[in-house]
Amino acid sequence: MGMDIRVDPRVLIPRPETELLIRTVADLCREKSWKDPFILDVGTGSGIIPLGLTRLMENCRVFGVDVSYEALAAAGENIREFKSNDNIKLMRSDMFEVFGAEHKGIFDVIVSNPPYISDRDYEKLDPWVKAEPRIAVYGGKDGMDHLQIIGRQSGRFLSPGGFIAVEVAYDQAKKVKDLFIECGFTGVAGFRDFNNYERVIVAWNKG
Repeated sequence: MGMDIRVDPRVLIPRPETELLIRTVADLCREKSWKDPFILDVGTGSGIIPLGLTRLMENCRVFGVDVSYEALAAAGENIREFKSNDNIKLMRSDMFEVFGAEHKGIFDVIVSNPPYISDRDYEKLDPWVKAEPRIAVYGGKDGMDHLQIIGRQSGRFLSPGGFIAVEVAYDQAKKVKDLFIECGFTGVAGFRDFNNYERVIVAWNKG
């Protein structure tokens, strides 16, 4: 997307699938004719998702949260590099920890590239991937720990008619779709990467 994102041992290296996530969110916002969507990025890491979204949608506002102070520092450096300070705000939060009743229904979109690697797949990772922060890739025994939280808590903070969009592992699409349906979301759909895997799952809040 024309940006040289700075990465180091504090953050996950962005992959092509995350660009698919960013472009999918921007396309859906345009389809809804949202002029200035308010977006929450859960687990912002290097800040690539807020930076990509503000590049594709100049008037969108993105609130990025991460549990890691080190990751937030890296994201801040990237955001300052691309002069996106006015559109992007960062805060330390373990998932939705900092949000309460006063934040009900305030976000048009909740987007996340959460940790989703399972026990089985983590052991198979190349050493250079294991050198990245474990907290940014490991998603519990079945890789679904953080996705479960997103599915069960996002609805409180989404506006009526808003949507969630998440990046998932190559073999998680059905599990995540079923989870989102169970959590009351509608219009659940998958978007495929260049290898024909459903790597981005979108679900809509009723209203």
